[in-house]
Amino acid sequence: METRTDLILVTGFLGAGKTTLISRMLSEYRGERIHLIVNEFGRTAVDSALLAGLGASMEGIENGSIFCACRLEEFFSALDAAQEMQPDKIIVEASGLSDPTAIRYLLEQGGRYPRIRYKGCIALADPSSLMKVIDTARMCARQLSVADLIVITKTDIASAEAVLAVRELLAKRYPHVPVIEAVKGNVPRAMIDSLAAGHPAIEADDRRDLTLQKALIQISPDMSQTQFTAFLRLFAEDTCRIKGLVRLSDGTFLADCVGAYVSVVPYDGQGVDNRIAALAVAGMPLRKNLKAAVIMFEGLAEMIRDDQ
Repeated sequence: METRTDLILVTGFLGAGKTTLISRMLSEYRGERIHLIVNEFGRTAVDSALLAGLGASMEGIENGSIFCACRLEEFFSALDAAQEMQPDKIIVEASGLSDPTAIRYLLEQGGRYPRIRYKGCIALADPSSLMKVIDTARMCARQLSVADLIVITKTDIASAEAVLAVRELLAKRYPHVPVIEAVKGNVPRAMIDSLAAGHPAIEADDRRDLTLQKALIQISPDMSQTQFTAFLRLFAEDTCRIKGLVRLSDGTFLADCVGAYVSVVPYDGQGVDNRIAALAVAGMPLRKNLKAAVIMFEGLAEMIRDDQ
């Protein structure tokens, strides 16, 4: 009997902790041959850079959802290559903006991937942001709708009230899906091993989520960490997510912001391009406050992409 490779999808809205969970999974599966397909929401390959060197082969797909027509051929090519490699497991990190409802349909149509078995979807939910976006960003709800396991993340920093509210919401909307809490991606391996895909194959939906705003900002290497942090704080609360790798006058840093929480920490890996990507949902004054921040830091920051 031919050996089949299990494919696990990891999804969740922006900043939910997907990269942290996958890092933990790679540690749990050390000794097995793991292939990653990493899908990033912007033109900055931050997650790929953070996961590089963790003992897995990897394919990165940037600037668009792998389930959308604009990147579907790249996703198929990545799956073709992975199937030929015959790893023990394939882990797909979907963009925080993706609609993954067609994952099973894409894998099973036409018998193209006979050696890949869809194991199921792990969806992450961040208590600090879920209640704000689940009804304003269509993709958030669709990510949770195909979950075979929902993980409530960052429970060490969220309030007990926020965690309870998320639990009650998930129990009401997805009553048949197991829900667990985890800190820093610490999901028991037994839970991952017991994943079982329970959703039918649904054909792809190419509609774009018009409730989302994106912006790409170029950062000057003449900016200092203090200036960069101050710049981010001028508009971070008007976003869902900011992420990027920057080389500044006093070092190289990872910007990893969720809502008003601004994090700028030292970074010593690869993939630094001095660009940060920001994303917000409808109603947030991202453009107005970002433009004001760029003017305040004239010559040190430039908005090079601003679309919806």
